Amino acid sequence: MSGWLRLSVTQFETEEDVITYLLVNMEGAASAWALPHLANIGTDKATIRTVDDFDRAFERAFFDPDEQRAAERKITTLVQTSTTAAYATEFRTLLMSLDWNDAALRAQFYKGLHWHVKQQLAQKEDQPRDLEALIAAAIRIDNVRRELEISRPPRENRPKPSATTSTARSANTSTPRIDSDRLKADPNYVSEAERQRRRDEKLCIKCGKAGHRFAECRTGWKGPDKGKETAKIAEEQPEKE
Repeated sequence: MSGWLRLSVTQFETEEDVITYLLVNMEGAASAWALPHLANIGTDKATIRTVDDFDRAFERAFFDPDEQRAAERKITTLVQTSTTAAYATEFRTLLMSLDWNDAALRAQFYKGLHWHVKQQLAQKEDQPRDLEALIAAAIRIDNVRRELEISRPPRENRPKPSATTSTARSANTSTPRIDSDRLKADPNYVSEAERQRRRDEKLCIKCGKAGHRFAECRTGWKGPDKGKETAKIAEEQPEKE
C-alpha cells in the first residue's frame, strides 16, 4: 500500500486530504478501525498525521506476520502439477504476501515448473528478463506441448515392429525341436519336421547320416528299455523319398 500512498500524495493538496480520503473509503473491519482515526484528524489526539503514519498504523492493525511466513513455506514447495497457467495463478496469489525482489521470485517460479517446460525454456536464445515475461513464455510452451500430446496418435495405433514374422522365420530356419516326451516313449521316434529336414539335406531318415537311404540303412533300431540298438526290422514301412 505504501507505493500507492506515495503516488496518491501528488493528487491531493495535503497529506491530511490523502488520509481522510483513505479512512472515509474503508470497508468492513477496516471501516471500524478507521472511524476513531477519522474523528481525530486535525486534533491533538490524532495519531495519524502523515502518509507514513497511516501506512504503519494500517500494517499494525491488519498485517499478519505469520501470513508471510506461511506464504514463504508454501511458495518454496509449490510445483507445477497441472497446467503452467494454473501454477502461475497460485504462484501469483502467494507472492502477494511476500516482499521478495523480482530475481528471487523468478528463480522460485522456474524451480517449480514441469521439467518439460524447463527444457524448452533452456533452449531459448532470449531468456525472460522479469517474472511476468517468464510466466508468459512458460505458459506458451506448456500450451504447445499439451496440444502436441493431444494430437499424438494413441499408442495402440502406432506401427509395431514385425517381431512375430522375425521369430517365425528364425524358427523355420533353425533345427526342428524334437519332442522329448515322445522320444522317451519311443527311442526310434523321428518327428515329421526332422524327417523333412533330413530329406531336404539328402540324409538318411532313420539315422540322420549321409551316404545312403532309409532302405539301405544298417543301423539297428533302438530298444525301448535299454536305449541300445537292436537288429530288428522296423515295424513301419520305409518312407519313400
